[in-house]
Amino acid sequence: MELINPRTFLVIANLLGLLCALVLWVQAKSFPADIEGLRDWAKAVVLMGCASGLASLRGVAPDALAVLMASAMLLLGELFLVFGLMRYTGRTPQWRPALDAILGLLLLLAWLTWGSHSYPGRIFIMSLAHIGFFTFCAWLAWQARPAGFGSRFLTAGFVFGAVVAAVRIVTLSMADAQAEDIFDRSLIQQVFLGAFSLGILALSIGFILLANERLRDELEYLATRDPMTGALNRRAFFARAEVEWARATRSQRALSVIVSDIDFFKKVNDTFGHHVGDLVIKDFAKRADHMLRIPDILARFGGEEFVILLPDTGLKEARQVAERIRKEIEKQRDRKLPTYTVSIGIALAGDGTTGIETLIADADAALYKAKQGGRNRVEG
Repeated sequence: MELINPRTFLVIANLLGLLCALVLWVQAKSFPADIEGLRDWAKAVVLMGCASGLASLRGVAPDALAVLMASAMLLLGELFLVFGLMRYTGRTPQWRPALDAILGLLLLLAWLTWGSHSYPGRIFIMSLAHIGFFTFCAWLAWQARPAGFGSRFLTAGFVFGAVVAAVRIVTLSMADAQAEDIFDRSLIQQVFLGAFSLGILALSIGFILLANERLRDELEYLATRDPMTGALNRRAFFARAEVEWARATRSQRALSVIVSDIDFFKKVNDTFGHHVGDLVIKDFAKRADHMLRIPDILARFGGEEFVILLPDTGLKEARQVAERIRKEIEKQRDRKLPTYTVSIGIALAGDGTTGIETLIADADAALYKAKQGGRNRVEG
């Protein structure tokens, strides 16, 4: 059976690379700026695709283009893969040492091409470079967040690429070291080129999946969180609270709620400005959250008002939590902020409580009582 011309694989890899790069570039233009690395990935796929296109001209174009330039573009493309993943995971790439290493590899490849005329030597050096790049990329991809299917798919793609490069080194002895054309048309070479062509597509799909999962997580966070404090917003709070209400009702377990309000907050804004007022709100949310358990639910209901749902917590325990928060807040932890206090109302779900809204209304009434009683106190 006649083997497929290796140039076909390389042309396919070139076309797939350009198509996938277009998708990645569109993502880079439309995704939030904090999802970094997409432009690097797009450049990487273009360079790797164009490298395969140049390599397909071997025997037609001069070796300076079909060998050296193609190798340079391939190595630079793999470097952009690394840098893209580094930026995506919050790391800062270092250009100089990486470019120096690539230049050293290219000088060695040039000597193997025109000095010793060693085709297997070029394959060995390039395969070692692939193993190094892909292994490091696999490590970065495994650490990428979110740790979902995209991250694992991308990691598997890089591991597969490193394994293929290692197998290529092992099988060098099975080929005629002096017959480059025969080596190009061997089954081993065709398997490698086929894996390379599909690898560009697989890695691109992995990048796209990873970026989409990150975008989904960010959109979900924005949809459920208060942008200033990171606490849950009203809609997300009620969604979680309904679940806790149903669980407490079914299992006859205690369920308490805390409603808090920063005292004289308008005075803080009028005296120090809205910027300081925002810092006070952030400070309260951060310090109150540190006083809570993992199951407790903190939400900002608007302005300076916060609500805390306490599952499996009776009125006595809820009062203790509220007092700890009140005492913590009246301490001036940050000298850059004015001293402020908080009034708190608490309520326990009972026979007369018909739902979460009623429970919050009871705590709100206790909060009003705390304010009427002089503020900086807990009632309920």
